[in-house]
Amino acid sequence: MVRPSPEAASVPGVLICDDDDAMRMLLSEVVGTSPRLRVVGEAADGNEAVVEAVRLRPSVILLDLAMPNRSGFEALPDLRRAAPEAQIIVLSGFADSSVAEQVIARGAAGYLEKGVPPDTIVGTIEQALANNPG
Repeated sequence: MVRPSPEAASVPGVLICDDDDAMRMLLSEVVGTSPRLRVVGEAADGNEAVVEAVRLRPSVILLDLAMPNRSGFEALPDLRRAAPEAQIIVLSGFADSSVAEQVIARGAAGYLEKGVPPDTIVGTIEQALANNPG
């Protein structure tokens, strides 16, 4: 079994949860632009997200809301329990402020609409980590 170097283990890990393969790949590339973050895993639905959060113990979970089998919205409370130390950033196509309010009320650290610039995604992740170094 290959173990990450101590330096790699100290870099916050990000779990990317989105049902769209291309979006997961794009988000992986975006997160990879920051030397202060690393992608530790991916999930394609809410059920997989919870399993991977327990297994990987990420520092951050990037979570899409509209996914098959179990939506990110439905999985959010279980993700909070599965990885209480993780900062959950919801990244969704819904442009409704009430959705943002609902996910924050359910324990998300932030809400972004899909299509924001890559530096906004990285900045939001890094800000959530700075606010809750956990």
